[in-house]
Amino acid sequence: MPRPYFTAQMHADLRLRKTIILKCYWRGYKARCRAWSLRDAQEQRRRDTADEQARQRRLAEERHKVEVERRMNPRSFKDFEILYNELENWRQHETRRVKGDASLSEKERLTQLAQLLDKETTLPQTIDRLKITANKETRGKRIKKMLVLMSEPKLWQMSDGDVAEVHTPFTTRAKELRELYNGLNLGMLTTDERLDELLHVKWTVKEFDCNLTREIVELLDRDVS
Repeated sequence: MPRPYFTAQMHADLRLRKTIILKCYWRGYKARCRAWSLRDAQEQRRRDTADEQARQRRLAEERHKVEVERRMNPRSFKDFEILYNELENWRQHETRRVKGDASLSEKERLTQLAQLLDKETTLPQTIDRLKITANKETRGKRIKKMLVLMSEPKLWQMSDGDVAEVHTPFTTRAKELRELYNGLNLGMLTTDERLDELLHVKWTVKEFDCNLTREIVELLDRDVS
């Protein structure tokens, strides 16, 4: 049976309609891809912003802890300089506050200024005690570091390119002295262990006869007795 005649114009119209449908689906797909990409980028920016804020908070907390530690347990010259500067700023602020308080009588103002003077006298003494403690700890760390460096083995370059660690009589002696020093600094020793450690130190320093070693021997004998 003959079918309806499908003209060239009808074919062109069909191609146009199908092309429009394909373009609609393709543009919808591209739009959804772009929307997904924008949502992913936005979510990534949100996560990056949250991570950066968390990192900044951690850094701020760490800096705050460091600043608090520097003021509670100062160690360096800069730490003590900060304490003295803050003490001076506090003194000036309190002095201005007391002198500028119109509600205080002359007697009350003098009383508060006297109390402020007492604090000005006490606080520098506290800082000086902290400085003495810090100097002792710093000196102890410096001595230990020096003893460790002196007792380390010497590094010798071998002919085959390898590096050999060699203990010399000097490094061996330095290691023995380091062990004596560490033993004297131990706090949890029994009486016999302490006496044994003091005797070791005594016979070690007696190898060198001078005023210092004689004074050390005298102090050791006094400690033992």
